Amino acid sequence: METGKISVSFLRKGLTITLVFSLITLTYLFFHSATPDTWRSIFYFNPETIFLLLILVIASWLVEALRVKLIAVTLDEKIGFANILRINMVGLFTGNITPFTSGSVPAQVYLLHRLGISLGKATAIVTTRMVFTSLFFMIGGPAALYLFRRRLLEELGIEHLSVVINAMLLFLLVLSFTFLLVVIWRPHYGRTLMKKVFSLQLVRKILGPRAETVCDRFLCELQEFQSCLRTILRHRLLPITGITFLTVLYWIINLSIAPAVLKGFGVNIGNRIFRLLLLEFAILFLVSFIPIPGGSGFTEMGLYSLFSFYLPKHLLAVSVAIWRFLSYYLTTLIGGLFFLRYLMHK
Repeated sequence: METGKISVSFLRKGLTITLVFSLITLTYLFFHSATPDTWRSIFYFNPETIFLLLILVIASWLVEALRVKLIAVTLDEKIGFANILRINMVGLFTGNITPFTSGSVPAQVYLLHRLGISLGKATAIVTTRMVFTSLFFMIGGPAALYLFRRRLLEELGIEHLSVVINAMLLFLLVLSFTFLLVVIWRPHYGRTLMKKVFSLQLVRKILGPRAETVCDRFLCELQEFQSCLRTILRHRLLPITGITFLTVLYWIINLSIAPAVLKGFGVNIGNRIFRLLLLEFAILFLVSFIPIPGGSGFTEMGLYSLFSFYLPKHLLAVSVAIWRFLSYYLTTLIGGLFFLRYLMHK
């Protein structure tokens, strides 16, 4: 079976890579940090926090489904909330186990089309969702990193690199805004610019014979991005505000899982919660550029480093495992079950 352009065999490979990288990383982290106190501490994890964590995970699923529902209504399509929730879970599953979440869009478009929605409308709904998420990371990522760079450098203990990092972050911020402005108001220049980037000798050396294929695919996605933005901007302000609010709320809920895990082990975050959320966002933003499905391996290492500011060493690996299970593997598991259900009722 093909799910859009993503085959089951491709998904199977992605799932295998994800599991292997995560298991190797977590084994390494447990080997270097676990002690007899680690296993005793698990039994002291606050039971009420387990309930809170499950609420956060389920809330993230519901908010994301509500976001897609609002997008569909904005584009004059009526889809049942339960159908959207199921399709979203499948999209999260296929996205979690493919590089750069590339499996999410084809799967969702395919399943929406099965409900009787035209391919054009289905693509518009899913792409609009991706556009808002991309804008959140494209603008929010560099902006947050730059605005709170001093706090981040202090937390990471690399103040001595401030000049270099400040310059890099400022360049990234300017580049993000420039790219966005060019894409919206001068789409032709945006495509020309991307062609020049892919024609650079360094880029061709890195990508090899795949350079042309990658360039064509990127230009195609860029065109969809532009088309979707124009569609969104033609609609009323209220739905756009609602979609933006739900996008931000979805990520706040997701980022809140890490502080909740720390709370379960009795850590009083207090006024440091904003700092924790910011650092977590920075890690996820940077990991999004890694082509390994789910950023497996790198994500665990990043959160391990982040938790080391708040937890004793013997609790680090187990905290990362709990966080990763709730924020990634539970969603992937439930989404996988829905995927199998659709597969059997093709």
